Amino acid sequence: MKKFLVLLGVLLIGMCSFAEEVYVIRGVNFGNFWKKKGIDEEKVLDVGHKILISNKIPRRVPIIVNSSPKELNANSSPYTKIVTINSGMFLYIDNDDELAFVLSHEIAHSVEAYGGMVKYLAIQANSKKYEQKADLNGIDYMVKAGYDPIAAITISNKIFGEPVWDWGFTSSHPKGSKRLFDMYKYIYVKYPQYLNSPYTQTPSYKNFVYSMNKDIKEFQQKQKRRQLKQQQNGDL
Repeated sequence: MKKFLVLLGVLLIGMCSFAEEVYVIRGVNFGNFWKKKGIDEEKVLDVGHKILISNKIPRRVPIIVNSSPKELNANSSPYTKIVTINSGMFLYIDNDDELAFVLSHEIAHSVEAYGGMVKYLAIQANSKKYEQKADLNGIDYMVKAGYDPIAAITISNKIFGEPVWDWGFTSSHPKGSKRLFDMYKYIYVKYPQYLNSPYTQTPSYKNFVYSMNKDIKEFQQKQKRRQLKQQQNGDL
C-alpha cells in the first residue's frame, strides 16, 4: 500500500509538471486564427511575401518565425535558403519598414546563396563583403516593395554591434558604423527623396547622425563638389 501511494504521488507530480508546460489556445477558427495564434507570424509573412513579389524574385525563399529563442537575431541559411526571424527581434522593430529591412537583408542573402557551391564558398570566405552587399541589395528590395529605406538605418542603429576591431576572421560582420555609413551613402545617392523622411526625426536616426556627424558632413561636401563639377562641365 505504501509503495502504491508513493507511485501515485510520483504520477500526480508528473502530471502537474506536464500541465504547466502545455499552453492551450481555445476558440480558434479560420476567421480568428492569426489573432489567436500569432499576429507576429502573420505580419512577417505579409511583409516578406510583399518583398518577394514586388521584386519578382525568381527563387523560393521560405520565411519562418522562431518563437522559441528570445535572442536578438535573424538569419538566412545558405543551404536551405530559409529566412528565420527570432521573436526577440520584435522587441526592437517599431514599424513595418524596419521589419522590411530585416527581411530584405536576409532575403538578399538567400538569393545570393543560389549561386551554387562556388558562391557558397566565396560567401564563407568573405562574409563581411556579403553582409554589406546584402545591406544594399536589401535597401533596393524594400524600396521596390514600397518601404522607406531610412528605416534600414533606424533599425540597424539599434541592433548592429560595434566590435573593437573586425580584422580577418575575428568577426563575420563588419563594424556597425561601417555598415550604417555605407547604407547612408547609398540612400543619399540613389534614393535622395527619402532624406526628408519622418524617420529622420526618430531618436535612433538622430543618434546615428550624431555619432557619424564628421563622416556625414565630409561625404555631403564631397558630393556637392562633385555635383558642382558636373554642372560646370555641362555648361562648357
